[in-house]
Amino acid sequence: MGMSENKPLGIVIPTRWEAKDVLRHFEFKRVASSLFRASIHDRTVLLCIAGVGRDAAVRASVRLVASGAHELVSMGFCGALVPELHVGDLITHRVITVNQPARTPDERRALTERANALAVDMETQAVIEAGTRAGVPIRILRVVSDGFEENLTPLLGQDSGFSIWRIALRLINPATWPLAARLARNSRIAQHRLVDVLEHALS
Repeated sequence: MGMSENKPLGIVIPTRWEAKDVLRHFEFKRVASSLFRASIHDRTVLLCIAGVGRDAAVRASVRLVASGAHELVSMGFCGALVPELHVGDLITHRVITVNQPARTPDERRALTERANALAVDMETQAVIEAGTRAGVPIRILRVVSDGFEENLTPLLGQDSGFSIWRIALRLINPATWPLAARLARNSRIAQHRLVDVLEHALS
């Protein structure tokens, strides 16, 4: 997948953790709070660390377009909704956006049945809607960081809210440590893969 037009590209990525390797590898420079710029293969690329969720993704999308982006990319991690996908796989379509993480295989199966989706995240649909309103093209570059069979309930809890602070509190319980370690390994794989994905997309 090439991005050949020599116009600024705007990347919406939820967290600094997801952006970590991309920022370093492509030598992005901070130009404002949560906003970074790099030149990759002679193309200007703007990257905004949006925060998690739809509202944050909309704000980042609007900000990138106002900063000159002529194309938006929803980039970052996603969860697999089908068992055929593995950690590190690239997803470019059929992503469903939800307001809370899919915790269990049953929840993921229900999402697939409802939307015929391959993967789930918390931002992509908002980027698509914001980009459509702004009249700019949108691409999806999401990498699987947790598999279909994973049960995230020990870390994410049973309630409908999503809170980094609650996750941090649950990490006090040693029973959550094996899951946390596995997810950390998976996310490092996904971080590295995002570098390859962006390199390929811009080459």
